[in-house]
Amino acid sequence: MQLILESTVASFELYSFFFILYSLSVNLIETQKFAENLARKAGELLLKKFGKTKIVVQKGSSDFATDADLASEKLIIREIRKHFPNDGIIAEETASANCKLKAANWIIDPLDGTKNFHFGIPFWCVSIALQQEGESVVGVVFAPLVNQLFSARKGGGAKLNGKKIRVSETAKLADSLVVVEIPRKHTSGKRFEKDVTAFTDSLKKVRRVRAFAAAAYDLCLVARGAIDGYLDFSRSTKIWDAAAGELIVREAGGKITDVTLPNLKFPNVSVLASNAKLHAQLKKLL
Repeated sequence: MQLILESTVASFELYSFFFILYSLSVNLIETQKFAENLARKAGELLLKKFGKTKIVVQKGSSDFATDADLASEKLIIREIRKHFPNDGIIAEETASANCKLKAANWIIDPLDGTKNFHFGIPFWCVSIALQQEGESVVGVVFAPLVNQLFSARKGGGAKLNGKKIRVSETAKLADSLVVVEIPRKHTSGKRFEKDVTAFTDSLKKVRRVRAFAAAAYDLCLVARGAIDGYLDFSRSTKIWDAAAGELIVREAGGKITDVTLPNLKFPNVSVLASNAKLHAQLKKLL
């Protein structure tokens, strides 16, 4: 009788364990769908404003936010607070300075590639991620002009418009096509000079270099295998630029690391992403 009772208890505990795992998985799938729909809503709003923006916040001599950034962020935050009222929010334009981090936090870039958007250049996107205990578990990047929705959840793979994507197989640095964030003058004089030197040296060692100035979208290009690596010579990528793309790269079989901090934490990072095969070679270029 005792053995039967112990066996029943063990079976119940095992069932409970797998039921919890199943429930968490279902919840994450629903959360991913929510993020995908929300990214599309924000993208539709931005399409209506493309080419018609006004600069409303001057962040510095070469950085600004437009009315489109603020409108997209307002929409995203409103929907998140409605459906996930207990979660924290880190958003680029309005909710970061005084944000209180919680166990679950939404990381938002309502318009990645603001300058491109403002000047009519077609490289821009919406980036939405959910992090739990500092780890991205859902990541969505939507580029409305080309109707590309990149999406991933932890353990669920990465997809582009519903179809699975995978990083490239390029193994030789000399054969690689990389996308970069170019050095920026806002770094110190010596740091800027070092970054310029590192950037120009990299041009000699890879096959081709591109610079689109939209980090979230750049990371997704690595994930889908269109680009072999992403090198951040700017030293100023923010968590909202990388949180969604980071998960999408990992779930597509790639590798992504922060070369200045232990991991992708708020607020500044310098990111290196690759198809994994080239990671060690690309790291030497930074």
